[in-house]
Amino acid sequence: MLHKTHRFFLTSFIVPTKCHQCTSLMVGLIRQGCTCEACGFSCHITCVEKAPKTCPVPFHQKKGAFCLDSQKGMGTAYEGHVWIPKKAGMKKGWQRALAVVCDFKLFLYDMDEEEDSKPNVVVSQVIDMRDGAFSVSSVWPSDFIPARRKEMPRMFKVTASQLSAPSNRYSIPILADSENEKSEWVSVLSELHKILRKSHSGDRSVYVLKEAYDNNLPLIKTTQTAAIIDHKRIALGNEEGLFVVHVTIDEIIRIGYMKKIHQIELIPHGQMVAVISGRSHHEQLFPMSALDGRKTDIHKLAETKGCQTVTSGTVCQGAHTCLCVARKSQIFCYKLFQSKKISHRKFKELQIPTNVQWMGIFSAQVCVGFQSGFLRYPLRREGIPYRMLHSHEPTLSFIAHQPVDALCAIEISSIEYLLCFKSIGIYTDSRGLRSRPAELMWPATPSYCCYNAPYLSVYSENAVDIIDVNSMEWIQTIPLKKVQPLNSEGFLNILLLETIRLIYFKNKKTNGDELVFPETSDNQQKQMVRHHSSKHRYSFRVPRGKGILVKGL
Repeated sequence: MLHKTHRFFLTSFIVPTKCHQCTSLMVGLIRQGCTCEACGFSCHITCVEKAPKTCPVPFHQKKGAFCLDSQKGMGTAYEGHVWIPKKAGMKKGWQRALAVVCDFKLFLYDMDEEEDSKPNVVVSQVIDMRDGAFSVSSVWPSDFIPARRKEMPRMFKVTASQLSAPSNRYSIPILADSENEKSEWVSVLSELHKILRKSHSGDRSVYVLKEAYDNNLPLIKTTQTAAIIDHKRIALGNEEGLFVVHVTIDEIIRIGYMKKIHQIELIPHGQMVAVISGRSHHEQLFPMSALDGRKTDIHKLAETKGCQTVTSGTVCQGAHTCLCVARKSQIFCYKLFQSKKISHRKFKELQIPTNVQWMGIFSAQVCVGFQSGFLRYPLRREGIPYRMLHSHEPTLSFIAHQPVDALCAIEISSIEYLLCFKSIGIYTDSRGLRSRPAELMWPATPSYCCYNAPYLSVYSENAVDIIDVNSMEWIQTIPLKKVQPLNSEGFLNILLLETIRLIYFKNKKTNGDELVFPETSDNQQKQMVRHHSSKHRYSFRVPRGKGILVKGL
């Protein structure tokens, strides 16, 4: 019999699919792997070179459904159908799910209740077995899980950290179809966890979650944007205005009379602060000294009415401070000056093909993201923009054919960029040509992307996934639901659960803290009390009969 070689083509799988070569899941929303059109052999793009050359693959070279490399932590060890609590909570009942134990992670995919239904390709939840608090056990009445008594023998729970409030452990109850299946799941997960600990494949996580300030502070509940001023002060912007919180002494300063703060941009090089504020979304500037509570004039950029985002940077080797403001499909570029007063000079106005979705300044160029594209515009001189996705690169044409939102771009080096779209991440060179054959895959549909070199934080409905952009490794999952970033690096976040919390993502790999963490309390009596000497200064404390209690904030 004459054996042929494979004829691979790129495939977008619509259900969770395992690689026939390494047996790991091909995670992603589109273009997750390759399939041979002759024999149906499917694998990751990175596994194509390792795949058996003969088509069809001889039986003795085929890998079983479960094949785990315990040293590398790669491969699928177990899978089956289970039930998990519905999104509205266990009291509302159970949701059918496909559970897959792969790469020392437990993946859960939602399914409809019909018997022939297929699981969704979007990952519902991921629990990393490398988590230091990971454990698996049966459920007992003493666990106070609101389940029917007859379901209890079929239930087990998976426990990990960072699933709920910071520093708390949280357990996901899982219901098996039978007691035997429950016992099998507990046995498999326990054995795998032992193997993991013996292999010394330790916790690779980058971020530890800390509560940045007492969640009883009423300002936090409506915070839309935030910034870290220094290791003891944070700026919060909400419907009521702009506030500086001194986290160690519980002092709060209101800055000016602005209302509805949509974005805060600190400009340290120019010693200025830019904010988008008001119902009309105007850009306003003031000196950084105002954050100390000093009286100052607010400098409004009149033509920016209706703007949606702002970014800042330096040009001419740091000689000039530049501010770029996006309004629909226009970008206004200003040079900023400060002597006794802030002044500005508009030096460029850019027209973008469609509405601006993201903007950043790289190496004296403003990089602009819009639907299905990114462009780099020179700031120091006139000239045509550089396409970051080359129109004659055939392997990138799929982006233009399927309109997709732009989330952010990252300058990895002077010759390489990562372009993050809502469906996929693509590496390109300075000419806009593909720089790496592999693409970044999102486990679930992202809402936001934030970057703090070299880590990309990808926010989706049920988790924040952390990816090293250099190695392309998915190194951490923070399974927090309803969390949104408040600044571009993703350090400060708002957790929109029943108790709204201000969360700081502390990088374990950096020396020292960017922020001091105060002792938080459950003292419901603490309130914002206005100082007698200033209507812009407050203390967050238990009222002592003196001072003016502030309501409505």
